[in-house]
Amino acid sequence: MKGIKKIFANINVKDFKKYVFFSILLVVTIIALSSIDLTKARYENETDIRIKPTLAFFIVDVESQTGQVKLEGMVPSATPYLYSFNVSNFKGNKHANVDLTYSIEIITTTNMPLNFTIYKGNVNNGNEVDSDTTTTNDDGVYFRHLVINDVNTMLYTQNVTDTYILSVEYPLTYKVNADDYAGIIDLVDIKINAEQVV
Repeated sequence: MKGIKKIFANINVKDFKKYVFFSILLVVTIIALSSIDLTKARYENETDIRIKPTLAFFIVDVESQTGQVKLEGMVPSATPYLYSFNVSNFKGNKHANVDLTYSIEIITTTNMPLNFTIYKGNVNNGNEVDSDTTTTNDDGVYFRHLVINDVNTMLYTQNVTDTYILSVEYPLTYKVNADDYAGIIDLVDIKINAEQVV
């Protein structure tokens, strides 16, 4: 007991209070900074889910055009990832000289367990996909083909832009083994085939 009293007697009370104050301040600062990083990470994770890059196709002649979307950095979610693309029969002063029809084909790699829905306009009125098949190439690589059989007509006398939404669902059931798909990219080719109305 005398040894402990001797130690406390030698302690400068003013310095001891400073030490305790700065120790508490340091602990509070560390806790505050770590919670900011967690909040930022949680915010980024939630806001990145509804990415909407836009592809634009301008069909002013009989042709096929393909645009590509890279699906990367996805995590299983109850909220689908939404990608929009537009099909127009004009671009600036350039305009189709004939009535055109177009069809849509979407080809994806099958690297991730994703579900696809395509709908026209900004409101989901049901899946426009008529055919969903899987094929392999000569190298044994699997591809998924989604085809919309509806033929859309664009009259040359009007400026027309059709908007489509590609809804990509990464089901929550894969959350338990999401690390199996971390860093994997799924590629989506959107192909517009335009033909002249005869």
